[in-house]
Amino acid sequence: MDVNLIRSMVDALAGSAAAEVHIKTAEMELRLRFAEGAAAPVVATASAAPRADLIEVTASLPGTVYLAPAPGAAPFAAMGATIDAGDTLLLVEAMKSMLPLTAPRAGIVTEILVQDEATVTPGQVLIRLAPVPA
Repeated sequence: MDVNLIRSMVDALAGSAAAEVHIKTAEMELRLRFAEGAAAPVVATASAAPRADLIEVTASLPGTVYLAPAPGAAPFAAMGATIDAGDTLLLVEAMKSMLPLTAPRAGIVTEILVQDEATVTPGQVLIRLAPVPA
């Protein structure tokens, strides 16, 4: 999945009167939608057969996701970033506790499938990591 293509689509959609864009190819399906009156997409879904070498990091319990340690702070893991095993990828707030979700191995962040402050469910894929090239 070409992250730059997705970013370009988001930028194009943000600067237009369109409310939705949907692209489907043999490799992927992408749908971007704006909420009525929103300044940025509130739903961005992408589905494609994940590569076999990707690690899918999932939510272990229901809660609210936080991609950064504080409002306005840099995210724990950015698209394309190389992370080490044990690095914090995001926080899940559950029962008034902030629980860090850490990388199970070193890798490159290839997909972030949730938005900041989204509600997640157990087993939901939140981030995909690719192996670090040798």
